[in-house]
Amino acid sequence: MDHTALKKSVLKAARTRLEATASELKTRINELKAVTIGDDNAESASQTESTRGGDVELMNSLGEQYEHIQLDLEQLGAIDPAVKLDVVQYGAVVHTDQRNFLIAASLEEFDAGGKWYLGVSTKAPLIQALTGKAVGQAVEFNGTKYAILDIC
Repeated sequence: MDHTALKKSVLKAARTRLEATASELKTRINELKAVTIGDDNAESASQTESTRGGDVELMNSLGEQYEHIQLDLEQLGAIDPAVKLDVVQYGAVVHTDQRNFLIAASLEEFDAGGKWYLGVSTKAPLIQALTGKAVGQAVEFNGTKYAILDIC
């Protein structure tokens, strides 16, 4: 697979994973809204004020996570898969002998074309160590050597 097709595949899989997470968060937020904001006069023994306050805090926290995922999706959309990168940097798909990375947004491991990738931000300490390195170079991080096999 050429670099552009590979990068398109990885970006699409990352977007799909983020969209699924966003959908799950939105569903949970709506469930909490229905319980918390629903009928203020229908308070039961299980829906005390302290529980209601906790639900509102959780709903706000989930809302912040949802907004963050929306920003991540916008940023992924701005990455041009046709741009071939020669060094590890934002927007790169990086294959090492240890694992594969999409350097853009923090994201749990996801499958793209039969390979597993971890979405990481440029703030991740390992990525900071790898930034600026090219294919054939290696970095030792926390006792593990990461040899860069491919970048696109």
